[in-house]
Amino acid sequence: MAAESSPLFGAVTQVMSGRAQAKQLGREALMYQKQAKDVDLQALQASERRREELRAGVAAWTANRSAKGLSLDSPSGIAIEKELRRQSVRDEGAENLGFKNQAYALRSSAYMRKKGASNANLSGWLQAGGTLMDGASNAISAGRK
Repeated sequence: MAAESSPLFGAVTQVMSGRAQAKQLGREALMYQKQAKDVDLQALQASERRREELRAGVAAWTANRSAKGLSLDSPSGIAIEKELRRQSVRDEGAENLGFKNQAYALRSSAYMRKKGASNANLSGWLQAGGTLMDGASNAISAGRK
């Protein structure tokens, strides 16, 4: 009797192991998705911080020029303000690219974990089927002896 139930026990164990691994990978996928959302939020915050710094920088530059009695709409004044804005946009773009790359990597990891979870579940069932077939084959062989 014990020999007959061991393939069944082994099959159930394999299914349960596959399900446990799938759950773990599913939890990891959710964790990576949350981290990606956190990185998206950091990107938004960094962009807003950069824009605020630009506004403050332009305001300080304008106040400085005004205090010195210099024209704000002179060609050199316009060129300096354009350069301040250009550098700010460039820096913001570079920083955002870093955040986007990080979020993409996290989302890719989440996707791979989801696929792994699906595969782990399927693998548990396939292994269980193999175990049951081996058990049946052994039982038939034992009956012929």
